[in-house]
Amino acid sequence: MPVYEFKCAECESRFERLSQMGETGKNLNCPKCGKPEPYRVMSSFRTVGKNGDSDSFAGSGGGCSGCSSGNCATCGH
Repeated sequence: MPVYEFKCAECESRFERLSQMGETGKNLNCPKCGKPEPYRVMSSFRTVGKNGDSDSFAGSGGGCSGCSSGNCATCGH
C-alpha cells in the first residue's frame, strides 16, 4: 500500500495516509478540522549526498542522476 500526501482545502493542513492504490481523498476527512474530501498533493523528498549535504530535492534536476558513481565531471559530485 502506498503512502499518499493530502491537503485540506479548509484549514490547509497537510497529512500523510497509508491508502489503497489510487486513493483520491474522497473517502477521507482532515484529521485537524474534520472537513471531508481533502485533495491529494505531490509529495517531495530530500536526498542526502555522501558528504551529508541535504540541500537538493530529488527530481529537481540537480545531483548525479545520470551516473551511479557519485563522482562525475558533468555535475561536480
